[in-house]
Amino acid sequence: MDLAQRAVELARTLRGANRLKTRQPLAKAWVATPERNGTLSPDLLEIVASEINVKSLEPIADGSELVERRVKVLLPKVGKRLGPAIPAVMAAAREGEVEIRADGTVLVAGVELAPDEVEIQATPRPGTAVAEDDGLVLVLDTALSDDLRAEGDARELARAIQELRRDVGLELDDRIALWVEGLSDAVASYLSGVAADTLADLAGGGVPADARRATVDLDSGAVTIALRRLD
Repeated sequence: MDLAQRAVELARTLRGANRLKTRQPLAKAWVATPERNGTLSPDLLEIVASEINVKSLEPIADGSELVERRVKVLLPKVGKRLGPAIPAVMAAAREGEVEIRADGTVLVAGVELAPDEVEIQATPRPGTAVAEDDGLVLVLDTALSDDLRAEGDARELARAIQELRRDVGLELDDRIALWVEGLSDAVASYLSGVAADTLADLAGGGVPADARRATVDLDSGAVTIALRRLD
C-alpha cells in the first residue's frame, strides 16, 4: 500500500509539472518497483490506475526500457574517501558505465558508491514524463489523442454541471433539465453519459428564463450550460 500511495503522489506531481488536469484521462502509465520493496499486486495496480486516471497501468521490471538513467557522483561526499580514484569514477559516470543495484548502491569504475553518494537522474523518452522516488519509477504517457481530449472535456463538463447543481441548492437526488450549447461533435458523443452521471434529462429548444446558466471553458472551446430542477 505504501508503494501504491507513493506511485499516486508521483503521478500527481507529473500531472502538475506537465499541466495535465486531474480529470484528463491518459492512455497508459508504467511503474517499476524497487526489488527490496516487492511488487504491486493486480488489485493495487487497478486502484492506482483509477486514482491517477489512466486507461492502463503496466508493471515493468525496471525503468530501463522507458527511461535513460544516468548517475551523478556527488563529489563533496566522495572526494576524501576516493582520493586518486576520483578521475576514473567521474569519467565512467559521464560515459554511463555504471551498474545501478537493487539495494540502491552503484558500481562505478570498480568502486561501490552508497545511495547517498550519488544522484540517479532519469530522463524520459519523447511523449512521456517520469518521476522517481527511492527506486520507485513512474512513467506517464503524456500524448493525448483526440478521443482522450474529448473524454477529458466531458469530465470537465460533468464537473461544471455538478457545481452548478450545488450553486442552485439542489438535493443529490433531484433530477434536472439540462441545456448545453456550443459543444463540439467529439464531446457531444459523451453527452448521454454526462447526463446520466448528473441526473439530467437533455432538453431542446430555447432555454427558459428561470434556468440557471453558466459558461464552461473546455479545451475544445467555451460551452454554455443551463439547468433547472424537474418537477
